Amino acid sequence: MRMPSPRWSPPPIYDAARKALPLLYLAAAWPNLPAVAAAAALFALELKPLARLHTAALLLHYAVAALLPPPAAAAFATALIPLLHAAKTRDNSLRWHVHLLIFALATAFSPALAPALLYTLAEAAWYHAKFARDRPAVEAPPRLEAVAGRPLTYRLRIKTGAPAVVDLPDGRSVSVDGEAAVDVKALFDTAGLYAPRLVFTYVSPTGTVVYRRAVRHPPIYVMPRARAAVDLGARLVAGVPEEVSGAREYAPGDPLRRLHWKKMAKIAKPVVKILEGRAAGEPRIAALLYATTPKALDRVLEALAGAVAAALTRAEKVEVIAITRRGTERVEARRSNYRDAVEGLIAVAEPLDASPAPAYADLAGLLPKAEPPEADILIGERPLARPLCRRNCLLV
Repeated sequence: MRMPSPRWSPPPIYDAARKALPLLYLAAAWPNLPAVAAAAALFALELKPLARLHTAALLLHYAVAALLPPPAAAAFATALIPLLHAAKTRDNSLRWHVHLLIFALATAFSPALAPALLYTLAEAAWYHAKFARDRPAVEAPPRLEAVAGRPLTYRLRIKTGAPAVVDLPDGRSVSVDGEAAVDVKALFDTAGLYAPRLVFTYVSPTGTVVYRRAVRHPPIYVMPRARAAVDLGARLVAGVPEEVSGAREYAPGDPLRRLHWKKMAKIAKPVVKILEGRAAGEPRIAALLYATTPKALDRVLEALAGAVAAALTRAEKVEVIAITRRGTERVEARRSNYRDAVEGLIAVAEPLDASPAPAYADLAGLLPKAEPPEADILIGERPLARPLCRRNCLLV
């Protein structure tokens, strides 16, 4: 922000008027000794002690004006309004209703100060009406999508008809006067549809009127971690090329999709491909399909989807042992049914909506007590899966 030139901050006319007015009070007050004494004291204060005070100094001017005869008091009360407005733009910290109370009491003491009371009411009404008429707008990309737990960065366009400070969804605040483009970085822990509020705060130049308005952010669609992991895993599995190292004669039980058609055309008998790099056995993955919270369960399912996809890049099929509160279920996942198999596992998973007890106790009978079947790896939430871990475990 560019600071005003020292020559004009505060303007010489404002500064000179503050020092000259006490002398005019003195002339108008003579021979009223209390008013004369007050004007002389204000003149002494304006020479140095009040030089850095503005709003408070002008209120003292009004206090002295209240001691003057009615015609002079009314004239000075009116003449002081531009100076009071300029002073409030510099150091005012009081809201309009406090100023209103001050001048209401002053007017009750001296009705000649009514112009200052009317000015305070008019200023508050003007800025309240101006800010209330403003209709700020918030524009975002057509469709905002994110994955739970992963940051989302996008550009937000904000339009206002008056200067305002806008509280953004990421906790920052920006000043907007007209139109501004702001880069926002948001993070959501759980899946769902979010429309956070943006709070617009309008402040009058004098600081007396503060007006706030909340505007709904365009919707943000946050998908579960598991859903994103399934999409990624499906692309990974679909993109794995078959590395054929040779061929052998067909044996009963061999999958038909592994028939080597080119070789068969040459030798006129059924043969199947020998795939390079495949695991000798069938990987077995056990997964605890329950967790203490929906967020923790989402992390478990994300890890499971990734583990199954990684295993299918090295093996024909993977056996998944789904451990639920109702027992165990075995699911065979292949590259051809990867998405359906994992989405079926997601469908039977459930959150416990509880906190793990000390020493990983039984959570009041919510969890099965049977030992998990033998598997190459066990996947589950750390507090619940650690007591069951025997060999390789993926704890999240």
